[in-house]
Amino acid sequence: MKSTVLMLSTAAVALMAMPVQAQTEPTASAASVGEGESGSAGDDPYGEILVTAQRRSESVQDVPIAISAFNSDMVEASGSTNITSLNGLAPNVVLQTQGLVANVPMISIRGMNTSDPDPNADPKVSTIIDGVYIPFVSSTMLDLFDVERIEILKGPQGVLFGKNNLAGTLNVISSRPTDDFGGEARVSFGSFGLKQFRGKLNSGRFADDALAAKVAVNFRDYNGYSRNVITGNRLNGANVKSVRGALEYDRGGSFDSTLIVDWLKQKTTGPAPHVLDNGDPNWDLLPDEVKTDVRKAAVLFDPFANTESYGGSWNSNLDVGWGTISAVLGYRHLDYVTRGDFDGLITPAPQLDVTRDFSGKSKSGELRYVSPAGEPVDFVVGVYYQTDQWRQFNTVLANPTTTTLAQLNQDTESYAVFALVNAHPAEGLTLSIGGRYSHDSKDYDISSQVFVNGNQISSFTSNLKANWSEFTPRLTVNYELSPDAMIYANYSQGYKAGGFNSRGTIPENIGPYNPERVTAYEIGIKSDLFDRLLRLNIAGFVNKYRDLQSSVTRMGAVRAENITTNIAAAKISGFEIESLLRPASGLTIGANVAYLDARYTDFCADTNGVFTNGAPEPGQCAPAVPILINGVPNGTFAVPTDSSGLDLANAPEWSGSLSIDYAIPVSFGEVKLHGDARYSSRFNTWGRSNLSGYYRNEVVLLNASIAVAGEDERWKVTLYGTNLSDQDVISGATNAGATPISQFYQAPREFGVDFSFKF
Repeated sequence: MKSTVLMLSTAAVALMAMPVQAQTEPTASAASVGEGESGSAGDDPYGEILVTAQRRSESVQDVPIAISAFNSDMVEASGSTNITSLNGLAPNVVLQTQGLVANVPMISIRGMNTSDPDPNADPKVSTIIDGVYIPFVSSTMLDLFDVERIEILKGPQGVLFGKNNLAGTLNVISSRPTDDFGGEARVSFGSFGLKQFRGKLNSGRFADDALAAKVAVNFRDYNGYSRNVITGNRLNGANVKSVRGALEYDRGGSFDSTLIVDWLKQKTTGPAPHVLDNGDPNWDLLPDEVKTDVRKAAVLFDPFANTESYGGSWNSNLDVGWGTISAVLGYRHLDYVTRGDFDGLITPAPQLDVTRDFSGKSKSGELRYVSPAGEPVDFVVGVYYQTDQWRQFNTVLANPTTTTLAQLNQDTESYAVFALVNAHPAEGLTLSIGGRYSHDSKDYDISSQVFVNGNQISSFTSNLKANWSEFTPRLTVNYELSPDAMIYANYSQGYKAGGFNSRGTIPENIGPYNPERVTAYEIGIKSDLFDRLLRLNIAGFVNKYRDLQSSVTRMGAVRAENITTNIAAAKISGFEIESLLRPASGLTIGANVAYLDARYTDFCADTNGVFTNGAPEPGQCAPAVPILINGVPNGTFAVPTDSSGLDLANAPEWSGSLSIDYAIPVSFGEVKLHGDARYSSRFNTWGRSNLSGYYRNEVVLLNASIAVAGEDERWKVTLYGTNLSDQDVISGATNAGATPISQFYQAPREFGVDFSFKF
């Protein structure tokens, strides 16, 4: 590991120190802009970048927040298809599949993440699509089509971006209608039967130039890179159909408005668990080929996730002369059915065969006022309201004789008021103070039944209500050392509401659990050096979490079950270095290095699900707790032990990337070359055990592409390859109770070709 870290660090230092030559065109970072703002200067995709991270348009280099992002050119260069394809390109950011359930992503920012597939578990990283918060994580496995850019804002962003921004925000901006008529068609073919068509049509301005419209479509079919040896079918495949339309009103006056609507239908097969031997004699009954081949799985049925989602956003802005009033309305609807095998074994059958049937909808509205820039004091103030309702039916075939059923319903209501005030007392100096008051309430109904041999042996019904309120402040100081260099210091707090459990089969396991909170400190420098030829951004941070919400194993009506509660406190510190160099015309070199020190500072809980007679245990840190089943002691105890030695999940100590892009002019257009190497040290993907089977090994992943394009990219052919060294890399590993560890692997080496045509 040390040699690889040294290699990346040396490369980054070399880039920073590399001599540069005079060049007039500006450079860029991997950042991009907010809700529909145009970010590039001229035709240079690496030109000056504008963002709206503070709800006003400004250069990314002027924002005192660590921001990483991807524009459409970066996405296309590596042949990326969905959000997890970008994993490893942003420092201290992990983008992977959750593993156990196929339609759930795992997004980790600075060592903090949530990957629970159930809708009760609010995310620690919020996803915003075209200004609208997405409450259900199962609808954020985004296909990267018609996306103008993706911003990743690191650290708590609750003041201006709303709820569940404990670790950061993923801000997705789709492309907007253009002023001129035109379109684009792209066809891709690749390994494992990949076939994809992406098309876009812009109407140009019409209705006396007041309106412009756009429609984009995406069809992707992918057979999958794993095989179920029981059914003979492919796993880890997907079939995706999606449409997005936009209508923009803008007469060039004081008012503009944009309506965006979308629809998606996705059928995903998998995952394909690779099951490790834990001494269970039933593991010996698995076919021999699946014990050694990570691309083969033995599942009695093909796991799946069928998802349908639709919704939209309506953004309007009114310039009132002394500022701008903006309104954002949002609506989302999501349906999905998933079925998975959670024990990884074929005997006994069934065992932990889990089906989830979900339907939910969300409505939101935000009204804000942004004062004019350039004054001694400027500010943003606003109000926010969001509500969602969902229901889910869970069917768990626990073993051949036992079935548990659950009917779940939850109504959530949230509102907030927020403000951020920026004072400029001296040339180059800005003092910012802001805060957000949030209120969340949840009304939760659960009805659970347990059947053994067809006879109901246990049931309960509960209607629970809880609400939480919190004020989260932010204080920032930033100073411009020069027009091209800025230093800043940032203090902020983040909050995530409490909630209820959906997997509990007894009232004692339902909750509620309490909110979790973070206090974050960040210092940094943003600079453009050598006449803007080298961009160098450095950030250091310390995040202190308390009352962390995470899963532990508790006794249920008939078996141990995973439930969420407040378990620990943690401290995560580290630094990030992002650099981008343009040493010659057409040549761009980027290097990122990141370090994390993530550890628990207090973790006293019973995490192993082994219940005893209450006798003292090694490492015991609190009194034994009697186990209650429907209010009645069953004679066993949970014994809290010191678990502070566990590694946090998805928090690699070292990570980094090195990328090179070179555009070579030719008589008919350009030849574009791209290559990147993405490194991460060994890290735990589970977080509830330090057994080696839960760890993703140290790895360097290599990707490359070559594109031949005509003038103005009217046509382009791109050949790409991912995971060129064909590494076996897990995206996650889990287990349920006493079952074996199941590992879930990312795709092997893949190649593809992409044809695009613009008119």
